[in-house]
Amino acid sequence: MNMNAKHDAPKPAPKLLPWLAKKAGITDKRAVALWRESERWAARQAASGSSAYFKLAVDRLLELTAAESLREDAASFGWRPWARAQARCWALSMQVAQQGSALASRGWRLIGSAGQRHQLG
Repeated sequence: MNMNAKHDAPKPAPKLLPWLAKKAGITDKRAVALWRESERWAARQAASGSSAYFKLAVDRLLELTAAESLREDAASFGWRPWARAQARCWALSMQVAQQGSALASRGWRLIGSAGQRHQLG
């Protein structure tokens, strides 16, 4: 039995990875691949597991995701940033509509309960 099996197992990816992938507009699978590449690069620069290692790995990950995002933007001939901006605007307008609907519903309930009290009294 291999006593170093614990050290051979892949380390878990950071919890900010899905958020970072979404922010950069890349897939989670690609973000994990970039993280593994960042880990390998940091291992050559600092002792594995040290704070300097993790700082280097995260810094390298941010560089790689930024480069990947720019590469994806360039490959879309400029349409991708516009599509992402439109998606953000659509999500915001839907949130505003939902909040407005909830506010109107509360208002009508308040008016209805006030009318019932007026009829009773």
